[in-house]
Amino acid sequence: MARARDIKLKNNQLYDENGDVFLAVQEASFVSKFSYVDVNRLQKGKTQSIDEAHVEVTIRVSSVNADLKYYVVSQLHKGKTPVIPMMIGEQWDKEAGNIERVKLTNIVLNPEEIILWAAKAEGNDIATFELKGMSSDEPVFINKLPEYEED
Repeated sequence: MARARDIKLKNNQLYDENGDVFLAVQEASFVSKFSYVDVNRLQKGKTQSIDEAHVEVTIRVSSVNADLKYYVVSQLHKGKTPVIPMMIGEQWDKEAGNIERVKLTNIVLNPEEIILWAAKAEGNDIATFELKGMSSDEPVFINKLPEYEED
């Protein structure tokens, strides 16, 4: 039986076209999505083949010192769709001390799902905003987690 691992997400960094880091990124996540098309084969009959693959990205950013927010607003006002050239994120296995690093490139933000300001009447938590986008580029695993043995 496999042991449960305490995997923590940390150290997500977004980079602009000059290679500079956008500050105040709190967390990010991505999910691979696939669409399929039916293919008729003579001997096997109908099968499915992957038609398109992309990665959906969600980024949570603090509104304090948020260079990314200003970059997005600038791009939108120039009539451009905001694109984040590169993101590098880490997963950290706290128990074994192993790190997995992944790089995503050309993350196109969805202009319809960009909320950059939200006023709150109550609470003292730091204001955050969420950006959603997608990348058609394949994720590159810079470092991989090792194969874990079952106990």
